[in-house]
Amino acid sequence: IFGLMLCTMKPEDILSTRETCQALGITHPTLFKWMKLGKITPWGKLGGNSALFFLKTEVAKAKGKRYKRV
Repeated sequence: IFGLMLCTMKPEDILSTRETCQALGITHPTLFKWMKLGKITPWGKLGGNSALFFLKTEVAKAKGKRYKRV
């Protein structure tokens, strides 16, 4: 099923960490807090440990949610 997903995935469906932060109006530290709390999940990781990618659909879901400041 993962291979099938890759075949239908388009580059414009994926956002970088920076683009995700911009779309959500949050900072990098806030994005990583949200990931730790399970509010948003990265789609994939490239290379070492810093290049995370997010699906636009997941970013849209996270954007529509309201969270209390922690």
